[in-house]
Amino acid sequence: MERLEQKIRAYFAACDATRERTPLKNGGFEERQTPYTLYGLAVATGYAPKRILALADGEGKTARLFREAVSRIAAYTLEHALLGELSHQMALAVLSMLTGDDSRAETSGTLEITMDEAAQRWSR
Repeated sequence: MERLEQKIRAYFAACDATRERTPLKNGGFEERQTPYTLYGLAVATGYAPKRILALADGEGKTARLFREAVSRIAAYTLEHALLGELSHQMALAVLSMLTGDDSRAETSGTLEITMDEAAQRWSR
């Protein structure tokens, strides 16, 4: 179990280590790195992607480790989609894969976001 946790940590650390900061003409910076993906996690751990998702739905420490890793991949995907670095179609496809709901990505071209009152105040 400890070995699996080390592999998962090493995968995310390896992705983070590829981060490059490039100066832009307007004085800002652009950061790029190897993205977090389910398939990258699969290669790093030796588990098949579908097996990772199945284990993440289970109970126990292995389930918790994979659930946290899948959530981290989903958060990365959402953050980069919101920053405009990923198209919404790509983000929907990735998130559908991570949740096991492939039908939504194929049939729907919309993403519905529901905000509570506090979030709506912040969005203005």
